[in-house]
Amino acid sequence: MKDHRAILLLVCAMLMMACSFPLFGRTGQTPAPTSSLPTSTVTPAFPPSPTFTPIPPSSPTPSAPQLTPNATAVNCRSGPNVAYASLDVINFGQTAVIAGKNDDSSWWYVHDPNNTSVFCWVAASVSTTSGNLSNLPVIPPPAAIVTNVTANASVTFSMCGGPNPVTFSGTITTNGATKVSFQWEIRGAKSNTTSPQTITFSGAGSKNAPDPETYTADCGHYSISLHVLSPNDISAKQNFKIGP
Repeated sequence: MKDHRAILLLVCAMLMMACSFPLFGRTGQTPAPTSSLPTSTVTPAFPPSPTFTPIPPSSPTPSAPQLTPNATAVNCRSGPNVAYASLDVINFGQTAVIAGKNDDSSWWYVHDPNNTSVFCWVAASVSTTSGNLSNLPVIPPPAAIVTNVTANASVTFSMCGGPNPVTFSGTITTNGATKVSFQWEIRGAKSNTTSPQTITFSGAGSKNAPDPETYTADCGHYSISLHVLSPNDISAKQNFKIGP
């Protein structure tokens, strides 16, 4: 009986010793210490949204200045004067881009709308403009020409059937240095054309055309023309009468 009690006590002791060790722990392993630091919540960082700076609106680039005829077709000439030859015609409703002007802005230097590789001149007085004209360059005129001619006849009447003397006078004006060739042309009951003569201009100005000497004619109706042949073709004409 005593032996049974001793065995029972031994079993109980062994069970108590087994309960004092972890069931799955390894011999000699020290359990990891438990951290006492507070747990922090980590918020993922995202890059800031880009800030866009608004671009200020750009000022519109002004369009090239243009012109259009006032009411009817206008001549586009080789220079800034009606004495220059007409190179083309700009019709009413057409527009031409302005590329320059003369020194007093009385003529515009434009691209011929019918042939944009060609430049010509339009009088400001017969055209309407649009756009900024303040920065246009001043374009010098081409080679000097005759810009104006006058012709006058003075008759000393005596009698029909007799020689009535007529004297002529005229002026030639250029816009620069040039050599001018001209002739007198009389038309009527008695017609005559003088041989060409020349006048040399050292600069812009006017000179008297040499008188073709006294011309005599009977009663009738006549005309006298001072006709410039070069550097451009231009003339002035006056009608006159011989008789009572």
